[in-house]
Amino acid sequence: MAENLLQAPILDPQEIIKLIPQKPPFVMVDSLHDYTDLTGITGFLVPKDNILVDDDCIFSEPGLIEHMAQSMSLHRGYQGYIGGLKKPKTGFIGAIKSVEIFRLPKVGEKLTTYVEILHEVMNVTLVTAKTLDENDQVIATSEMKTVTVD
Repeated sequence: MAENLLQAPILDPQEIIKLIPQKPPFVMVDSLHDYTDLTGITGFLVPKDNILVDDDCIFSEPGLIEHMAQSMSLHRGYQGYIGGLKKPKTGFIGAIKSVEIFRLPKVGEKLTTYVEILHEVMNVTLVTAKTLDENDQVIATSEMKTVTVD
């Protein structure tokens, strides 16, 4: 298992925003707990005012998928930061191979997501993500291709 290259978790949402191309109100990650060349662990406390929270205070399916994709974006952003980039590269979801959502989180729940890069060719990255709730129960998994454009 590779060594965590973070000296300390990044828990300040303003620091996280500097590492991702997404900006409010479309930010779905708020912490980075672990980083290796191929893996990362992110966090997100689901806020009531999130654009992808419904009227019943449930974080929607698109929100959960976007959180997993932004977890990968945060991994890439930190990689760029330690490599000397001044701003994060822009990317998008190129394809979703699979998504399983076992339950949707509610406002106030803390999510922890594990991302792992499986394969990378040119600007396309195949990544898996697994999101857990506060009780370490898996609530969603995905495998997707992300594309970096700059």
